[in-house]
Amino acid sequence: MMTRATCEDADCNEDNTNEGFPGRNRTKLDIQPRMETKKSVRKSSILGVEAVDRGQWSGPFDFLMSMIAYAVGLGNVWRFPYLCFKNGGGSFLVVYAIFFCLGAVPIFIMEVTIGQYLQRGAMEMWNMCPLFKGVGIGNVVIAFMCIAYFCVIISWSIFYMINSLTSTFPWETCDNWWSVYCCCVQMFSPANTVMNSVQCITGKENASTLAKVVANLTQIGQHTETSVEQFWECVRF
Repeated sequence: MMTRATCEDADCNEDNTNEGFPGRNRTKLDIQPRMETKKSVRKSSILGVEAVDRGQWSGPFDFLMSMIAYAVGLGNVWRFPYLCFKNGGGSFLVVYAIFFCLGAVPIFIMEVTIGQYLQRGAMEMWNMCPLFKGVGIGNVVIAFMCIAYFCVIISWSIFYMINSLTSTFPWETCDNWWSVYCCCVQMFSPANTVMNSVQCITGKENASTLAKVVANLTQIGQHTETSVEQFWECVRF
């Protein structure tokens, strides 16, 4: 009986000892799952939301090319020259440069730096300052509006590319199902030729003849359309 009691006391002492050092008598199999779990623990971001670790740039060149692909697109190649020509050229560039420095550059820097640091998109990154949350919402709305009409322009390009895969372009002639009576291949014929009973200007006409030719040419211009215009208006839709 004494031996049994002694063993029980020894077991109790061992349990008490293990309570002070919980990992003393554990094997590697017991410790390994805890180590794996520790590696998979999610880190908390500045916003107080758990975030999963994301990949990083492999180098400066990778970052530079990604930013160029993000910033340069159809708007730079097609839309910017069109708006510059439509709104006055040089005067438009001055206003554009001012708003570019005051608005576009700060928003771009915020998207690239703050967005990557917080690992959040334009809508969620402003949770750190709810007062400016409208900036992220406005950025998303503007991006959606640009994408909407950029898709239309790209569809026109694809449409013309498909229709150009022929020996003769369909917009070169007036012998098509969409052509109407006022269709013409070119508005004016070469010099010293006659088109629709109207002589073109050669520079040798007198005042009366020149006035008559100009009046007739003006009348023709008001009642005719080129085959390119009719293809654009009738077929593209």
